[in-house]
Amino acid sequence: MENLQAKDGVLLSQRRHTASSGPTRRASAFSRTEDMEPVGESIELRPLSSKQKQLQAEDNLTTVEAGMHYFEEDQDMLPPKRSIAFILINNMMCEMSATTALPISAAYTQYLGGTDAFSGLVIGIPTLVSLAFMYPMLLFANPKSAHGYTLYFRPLFTSCFAHIIGHLLYSLAYRAHWIYLILIGRMFNGIGFTMFLYHKKYLADKYFVGRNRSTFLSTLNILAQTLGFMSGAFLGGVLAKASQNSRNSYWNEYTAGSWFMLIAWGVYMIFLKVLFKEVLPDDNRDVSHRAEASQAQSIRLSFLQKCFIIFLFLAAFTCYFSIMGYQTSIPIYASRAYNYNPFQTGNFLALSSLVITPFILFSTLLSKWLEDRQIMLLGVLLGALALVIHLILDAVHKLPVQPYFVLYSLMTFGYGVGAAPFMSLSSKQLHPKFQILVSIVVQVGVSLADTVGAITGGAIYNITTVGFIAMNLGLAVLVLIVLLCLWNSIKEKTT
Repeated sequence: MENLQAKDGVLLSQRRHTASSGPTRRASAFSRTEDMEPVGESIELRPLSSKQKQLQAEDNLTTVEAGMHYFEEDQDMLPPKRSIAFILINNMMCEMSATTALPISAAYTQYLGGTDAFSGLVIGIPTLVSLAFMYPMLLFANPKSAHGYTLYFRPLFTSCFAHIIGHLLYSLAYRAHWIYLILIGRMFNGIGFTMFLYHKKYLADKYFVGRNRSTFLSTLNILAQTLGFMSGAFLGGVLAKASQNSRNSYWNEYTAGSWFMLIAWGVYMIFLKVLFKEVLPDDNRDVSHRAEASQAQSIRLSFLQKCFIIFLFLAAFTCYFSIMGYQTSIPIYASRAYNYNPFQTGNFLALSSLVITPFILFSTLLSKWLEDRQIMLLGVLLGALALVIHLILDAVHKLPVQPYFVLYSLMTFGYGVGAAPFMSLSSKQLHPKFQILVSIVVQVGVSLADTVGAITGGAIYNITTVGFIAMNLGLAVLVLIVLLCLWNSIKEKTT
């Protein structure tokens, strides 16, 4: 394994300072003082007072609890920048693969003899498949030979292969005139969507991401996701419109977007194979990691930590339930209220993502001044504020398209920013032993939210628009209450 690590990855010792590096530098500093002539000043050693001992103990406790397994030298540690770029691009392309089909899914299924309900199944099935394949992917990415480390190249390469097969089958359904080929293709896309779990985990992995960097990288992950949604919805509508007069049985208005993504994934996979660098441990770090793992067997979650994990699930579900619910309801709502066609709906969604993108980019700087818990609170409050205003305007039936656009954009931006620090905050609160558990809990919340949100958004007029908005608002209030109850227990020092 040693040769494999040296060939395919970057040794962890090359990316971070070891614990022994600090004392070595301090020893060299003391050695210089030994050569100096002693001064004739007597030094009196006084014992610490009880108050000083208490303060010192509190500082040590804070360091152990809030910064567990972080060395002081590791605060600004980063993995290879090109590997970060591959993770962010993969996130953006996964989102594009999910949303490219949105503008034409209903028309495509109707052409092949399907119904609107089947179209909804085509949109929602990938998230269910990703949940089903989550555990096998965890076994594949965390083999015993890795000694607890995650090999991120494996799920990255698997996602590329799955998306290529999925887009190929989705495109060939037109030529074969078999509607179930669309469903099978989207199921393969669902296997690729298991990578959403590793986007969050990689950018907050304690073993090679310093705590000063994790919130910033997590916000970049949300930015990549927003850009992917914007590009996918816009690209799907534009390619469909540009190819609507094509009589080709392969490239036409229904398949153009899928063919484009297939080519993009092929190019990405080639560059990934050549340029991606895995962060792997060296021999010394591997031994120490195994020692830490043996010691970690006795570590158990406290009651507050269990409540914190449940809160992360609830917050992830709420944020993504509202976002997906609105995204699914907009074609229906805008069609009835503003007479929008599918192309206009795609432009509406893409323009909203374009508007909030610079604000999300600016929000990456918030981690310099605010704690993770404060960023979460600010984001959820913005989303809840948008929902309150939307509920009032909809109840009085005075909601032109411009305020609707602003409120939707504000809600999406708020929840996007609020969801960014989930993994960053958990990495600072919990032992690394529990990071995979937290990643699974958060991803299950996201996947369930995408599925249930899509169903709820599609039934917006069955549950009434006021009921739909009130449901989202009620979840937001619940998240705020739980967050305030846990406020003191998730306090972190700003850096």
